[in-house]
Amino acid sequence: MTEDHPASTKRLPKPADRCDECQRLESLLRKTDRALRDVERQLQQAQKMEALGTLVAGVAHEINNPLNLILYNLPLLQKTWADLLPVLTAHRRDEPEKKFGGFTYDFLQEHLPQLIADMGMAAQRMAKIVSDLKNFSRQSNISDQGPLNINAAVRNALRLSQSTLRKAGVAVHLGLAEDLPEITGNLHNIEQIVLNLVINAAQAIDHEQGELSIRTGVAFNDGRVWIQVSDNGRGVSPAIANRIFLPFVSDKQAQGGTGLGLSVTYSLVKAHGGDVAFENRPGGGTVFTVRLPSRLERQAAKILVVDDDPMVRQILMEALALPRAYLLEEASNGIEASIRLGTYRPDLLILDVFMPEMDGLEVCRSIKTEPALAGIKVIITTGHPGHPKLDELATLGFSHVLAKPFDIPLLLQTVQDLLTQR
Repeated sequence: MTEDHPASTKRLPKPADRCDECQRLESLLRKTDRALRDVERQLQQAQKMEALGTLVAGVAHEINNPLNLILYNLPLLQKTWADLLPVLTAHRRDEPEKKFGGFTYDFLQEHLPQLIADMGMAAQRMAKIVSDLKNFSRQSNISDQGPLNINAAVRNALRLSQSTLRKAGVAVHLGLAEDLPEITGNLHNIEQIVLNLVINAAQAIDHEQGELSIRTGVAFNDGRVWIQVSDNGRGVSPAIANRIFLPFVSDKQAQGGTGLGLSVTYSLVKAHGGDVAFENRPGGGTVFTVRLPSRLERQAAKILVVDDDPMVRQILMEALALPRAYLLEEASNGIEASIRLGTYRPDLLILDVFMPEMDGLEVCRSIKTEPALAGIKVIITTGHPGHPKLDELATLGFSHVLAKPFDIPLLLQTVQDLLTQR
């Protein structure tokens, strides 16, 4: 008879038992997958808009010719009616019951001028649609490019929209950032982008306390300038939210909307290498944000800040943002930094030594083993300036050390000195 042995106490680790590094990697993979899907959707949208641009250019041309004929002949018809009215008045005395086209003289005298005016108004609305179609089809026509400051485009667009805003009773709040990097683009196109967003916001406000805010700024992580137009209107209907940038999609027909303004905006933004997005605000209203590449994006050095203390990272990011000359990214530990280094490739790494799980020394060792990272400058930060690990780092060639708490002017000068050596 054999002795029974207790069942093994070994078990597979539950998801909660997995190490933090694995969870972070899985989270990063999920984010990467979502980003790839977003890029794919944007590519499909861009291809769709390009095809639509070709289509509507032809449609606009075909509509424009007969429309011009109508617009040309309507004033002649009005003038002819004015000249015929005395003749018909005299003829009425001889044949009071006679009808013209099935209508009595009294009916024609009372209603025909208004019917002609309505035809003119409808033709003008068609002309507006054709004009919008032409603007949409010219989405890539930005040949007259040059350096410009988006604040100038915003001010010009605001002047063009003053009559519409006054008529709607909308108060405007302007917050334009100073010293923005220039973009390369077409001034008229950028003005059109802002004007379309402002008119769209004004049309969304259906109460007497209308407010509209226009702000500009620059994102230091990618060097892009942004324009933000927000309102306190009714917001974008969920029924059309995922189609808002497609032609003829609108919930503002009652306010004269054609559904082409945002499509034109989308096309012009894409033609300038930018992106546009919107969100409904919880308290009511909508925020549209346009991001455009700037010259800073092409010229600025890239810096990756790595520290496990969020407050320290914030201090460093804010200090480095002051010169408006760097593209900034951050990481909260050595593992995240190593992952970023595989794709981001900064010009300068500001690296804390003492971090849990993977410290700064291990990050520097991995840098030394990767030839592609050989050109990265490194500033070591530490609250323990006499620690033996600093000697090991110096042996590896990483000798630029800044002690915490930071001397901000010294930090900025050290950063500038290292980057000018590249």
